[in-house]
Amino acid sequence: MGKTKNDRFHFTKRGLENLAVPAEGKRHHWFDERMSGLGIAVYPSGQKTFFHLRKVQGWPRRTTLGSFPDLTIEQARGKAAELNWKLAKWKSNDYEGPSPLAEPRKLTLGGAVEDYLARRLAAHSKNPERAQRAARWQFDRYLSAWRNRNLGTITRGEVRNLHQELGESSGKVTANRTVTLLRTIFNFALKNELWAGDNPARGITPFPEASRTRFVQPQELPRFFKALSCERNLDLRDFVLLALFTGARRSNVLAMRWDELDLRHGLWTIPEPKNNVPYTIPLIDEATAVLKERRRRIDGDWVFPSSSASGHVTDVKRAWRQLLGRARITGLRIHDLRRSLGSWEAGLGVSLPIIGRTLGHQSSDATQVYARLHLDPVRAAIREATSAMILAGKTSKQKLLEAGRG
Repeated sequence: MGKTKNDRFHFTKRGLENLAVPAEGKRHHWFDERMSGLGIAVYPSGQKTFFHLRKVQGWPRRTTLGSFPDLTIEQARGKAAELNWKLAKWKSNDYEGPSPLAEPRKLTLGGAVEDYLARRLAAHSKNPERAQRAARWQFDRYLSAWRNRNLGTITRGEVRNLHQELGESSGKVTANRTVTLLRTIFNFALKNELWAGDNPARGITPFPEASRTRFVQPQELPRFFKALSCERNLDLRDFVLLALFTGARRSNVLAMRWDELDLRHGLWTIPEPKNNVPYTIPLIDEATAVLKERRRRIDGDWVFPSSSASGHVTDVKRAWRQLLGRARITGLRIHDLRRSLGSWEAGLGVSLPIIGRTLGHQSSDATQVYARLHLDPVRAAIREATSAMILAGKTSKQKLLEAGRG
């Protein structure tokens, strides 16, 4: 008979090896019949970590003991027995002096990462699946060599050296992001009392990063729009057109829901943008036309539905690369579509507050200014910029909207 989550059974090497691995975003616990307080946590990655859990003065306190099979069952029982003895002695002394659980804990970086993914990202991210996948990929690629290192053994000098090496081999942005992830993991362990010590990733001076200024150039637009007009993947083509016509972020366009749209008045309210401040985008007629055509063909809650866990399309990178290949354009990212609208607006002399309102930018000194702006000048700026791009692309709005929709 298979063991279910939170079962209590006699720990054996074979029994622990055969424990079921939970689904992404979850963590399962089992407890040992022989040793009070000894448990094992199993993570979606397959990692198994021993822990000790006892109520102390009415509150549950958990201590990470080590990873299985690096730490054997008998060693884990020995550590749990030692903690039980210390707690019993502390209780007999009316809890005088420091708690025996307040000592620095032996927690591996891999264990801390799994806790961070399961307890922080799974519970608090807007898109838990994507956030966990991105963090795990970054950790596995750049920090996996330290997976079995106890947190207390990782020094600031080592982190500084890693930062320098990654800057030379993988680029400054990658180096900065890796140190940021490491610092976040240590902070999570400290805040949740999984470990006590100093964060070695704190105080590492990041490399300077140049702001990206790429957008669709005038000489690229004819090739770009020609390839887009021939695109048979309607999800990609409609996504590209809506990204250009709205200036919204990729994640917001792909996660667009029909209940966010007021097609009658040409408005789209984004409820959860990157800065967590909802804002409304005025839709020009061409964007509304794309959406009305999709509404005619598509049922359900999502504008770009899919069978993924999220319920909507989350990735168009492969189709995007193929589109750029046909257009003979290099170095253009999906996010550059958003920058393109702002850049063309700027080139036409549109004021910075209007551009900021178009793109949903927020800042402490400009938020109130943006809040007072009427949407009509924003809509006019978008219409003027997209018209200029289409003109430079030697095509027409009608051709873009009708191509391939037979």
